[in-house]
Parts: sequence; C-alpha cells; structure tokens
Amino acid sequence: IVGIREDLEIDSFHFPEPLKFQAKLFQVLDGLQSNFDIQKAKLSPYILFNGTVPVSRNRFHKNDELNDFFVFCDTRNGHTTIHSWELIKTTKREKFICETILKNRRKKKYGKKDGNPLSFTNLSELIDNLQVQELNNLVEKKIIRYVAEQGYEFINSKNSSGINGIYRIFLPHSEILPTLTATGTKDCIATVSINGETPEEYKSLFIKEIYRKKKYRYITAKDCAKLQGFPSWFRAHSRENIAKKQFGNAVSIPVVYHLANSLLRLLGFLH
Repeated sequence: IVGIREDLEIDSFHFPEPLKFQAKLFQVLDGLQSNFDIQKAKLSPYILFNGTVPVSRNRFHKNDELNDFFVFCDTRNGHTTIHSWELIKTTKREKFICETILKNRRKKKYGKKDGNPLSFTNLSELIDNLQVQELNNLVEKKIIRYVAEQGYEFINSKNSSGINGIYRIFLPHSEILPTLTATGTKDCIATVSINGETPEEYKSLFIKEIYRKKKYRYITAKDCAKLQGFPSWFRAHSRENIAKKQFGNAVSIPVVYHLANSLLRLLGFLH
C-alpha cells in the first residue's frame, strides 16, 4: 500500500501502531546463546566516539551504549569497528601507520575522491622517520597496496565489502538487523554474547571470544524466513541462494497481517 485514493474519502484509516514488544535475535533464531542477562553500561557519547560525536550516525548506533554489532571495515572507525590490522599480528608502529592512513585518506588536500591513496611523501609528513620497508611490510601482510604513481591505500577499501568475507556480526541480544536483500549480504550472527564496561574491553572480548573462536555463522535462508515472520510450514525453494531471494524480495508477514487487520476493521469486517 502506497496510499489511499482521494476519491474514496476515507479519513478514519490509521496505520497500525508500533508493537510494544521488541524481540531480540536469540528469541527468533535457533542455535544462539540465550541464558544470559546483558546489563549494558551507560557511557558518555564522548567516550564511545572518542571525543568527536559523528553527525552521520544511523539508527543502528546508540548514543550512550555499546553497539550490539561489530563492523569489519578498514575505511571507517568506531568503538565496534574491526580493522584488518587488529585481526593479524601487527606491531604498535604498524597499527599507528594504518590509523594515520585511515585518518587522512579522505582529506581533500590529498585528492578529490572520498578516499585517496597517500604517497610516501605524504605519509612521511605525517609519520616521523617513516621507512619504505615499513610500508612494504604492510603490503606483504595484505593490509595496504601500492597504486602506481599515486601511493598507498587499503586493500579493503570499500565499506560494505568487509574483511575476509565478513561485513558485520550481530550479537544474539541485538534488537536490530539490517534489511534482508535478494542479492544477499555478508552479515553474520554471533552464536554467543559478550559484554564489556569499556569500548576497548568490548572489542578485545569480541575478537578473542567470538571472531577467533569462530562463534558466528552467516545468515541462512531459514533465518531469513523466521526474521520475516513466515510460518514454520512455509516451503522455501530448495536452493539456498534462490530461497534467500524469495525472502529478500518479500514483505514481512507481521507487517501485512497488522495492516490487513486495520483495513478490515475500517471496512467493518472486524470489531
């Protein structure tokens, strides 16, 4: 439904009110840890966002709580952003070089694109006593690459491409999940939960207890069916990729149900 015809003069129709119940992933999907009680600490936005609260926060981000998901991305930063140099063995100096590239790659002085390669000269102005071999080491570790006559950039340079085939991992107690699409996503769901008092502790626990121990799985077609509210007897296509397209193109069943109820009440079929 995109609207109501004006010639029908129906003024009494109202869209359904939001439900008071907010489901968490472990209450909808099978195989997720559910025997826990997460008491999330309230934190200052300046602690969460490292002193600079970003203007472009989306509805998934909380202003005063640790996020219920982690994003794998080398081109953005945040308290639940995981970078490739945090997933493999790197020195403090190598991490500092990567963070310097991250902080400066979008500055217009280095190019017009939203993310530009930085030359050795550029980086030498930002990092004391920088050696070419230090950058070569990061190239060998497949964190950055050299673009001829331009400079160095991250190999994982597209936000939604993720790292090692993963874009986001949502925790079992998360109340949100991104839109399911027909083309699929690189989103995963953790099978166990963690909690932390500080952003640093939270990220460290996630890498140690969930990522390294592989306590996560990709979203399946069966998951999509449950998240979209399809009944257990619904038969999806036998091929996983086609079934995901079915659910990605579908409208959530509860949305249709409550909207239809409102229309039926208006027409006098329900009281």
